[in-house]
Amino acid sequence: MLRRLLLAAVATVVVPLAAMLVPSAANAATTAACTGGVAVSQFAFNPPSVPPGSDSALTLVLQNCTSQTIQGSTAWYGQYTGQSCPVLDPVLYSYAIAPGGTYTLTNSYGGPGFPGCQPTALKISANVNVNGAGTVTTVTATLQFNAACTNGIAINQFSFSPGTVPASQTSTLTLVLRNCTNQTVQGSSAWYPEFTWAGTGQPPGCPVMDPVSFNYSMAPGGTSTATLGLGDPLASCQATGIQATVNVYVNGVTEAAATATANLVITQSATGGCQVTYTPSNWQGGFTANVTINNSSSTISGWTLTFTFPGDQKITNAWNAAVTQTGASVTVTNLSYNATIPPGGSQSFGFQGSWATNDASPTSFSVNGMACT
Repeated sequence: MLRRLLLAAVATVVVPLAAMLVPSAANAATTAACTGGVAVSQFAFNPPSVPPGSDSALTLVLQNCTSQTIQGSTAWYGQYTGQSCPVLDPVLYSYAIAPGGTYTLTNSYGGPGFPGCQPTALKISANVNVNGAGTVTTVTATLQFNAACTNGIAINQFSFSPGTVPASQTSTLTLVLRNCTNQTVQGSSAWYPEFTWAGTGQPPGCPVMDPVSFNYSMAPGGTSTATLGLGDPLASCQATGIQATVNVYVNGVTEAAATATANLVITQSATGGCQVTYTPSNWQGGFTANVTINNSSSTISGWTLTFTFPGDQKITNAWNAAVTQTGASVTVTNLSYNATIPPGGSQSFGFQGSWATNDASPTSFSVNGMACT
């Protein structure tokens, strides 16, 4: 998902080099390499690391290495490090620099404020463009986000890599802890992974995963890293994800010092072991439909059927299932007495509805996140 964070330019300054009275600034500018008549004498965050929720100023300083006015633009873009985090679309800033002069632009960056994104770093790049010459150089700076400390412990990272895997493959879940104190800290972390899916309760065919514990010992200001491989190991497991929670404990303290959650997406095969038969009965302005789910795989314990109407149908009542509709999207879940579909078995339900201009039947169905034929 792309999301642009628009940031205000703090200052744009054109300064003749002869008017610069601070030798160190002049020396920094003149020692930078010139490319296309422009030298980048600074592109850095100050401060280089901040706690979550805080901002840092990123400053770009360009110098005109020629005896003529140079005009162009800079394109700033970036990417957060972390699951479910947005990219920053390019933002253009124009400049004009007098002969021997400099140009300064400062933007402020921080956390994206994006639901589910807990970044550990932000890398910003800037393309320096000169009119008539195109991009002459690209510079990069990285802002680190220091996790907040609770009870002397900070969770710098708790995430899956990769964030999405196909069924039968695993992903590595990594926990990085940081000791925020000036003393050695010892303790343990308890990991609680569980399979998830579109329905409620345990996904069909999936085992219950036991908690896993790791001990740690960190020197003052040090870190500790632990990893765990997780995935969907069974062909019968119909999970579409794994959610893992970690509680971090310090020796001698009963309650958890810190906690975090990470999510993995599992993509099942394009076609599952199910077939759906949709049998409508139509009349002007109204219809009924009987739907049968046939199971040609392992036992389904609890099912959720999803589909989308191609027309403008509206469901008014249903039987043998709980039906909800949002726009054209329909979600159907089992009732207590028809939750199980054994191998070779089936379950049926039906509904009644209305339509105005289009009563075309749906052609694509999924059960528990897996496409059916």
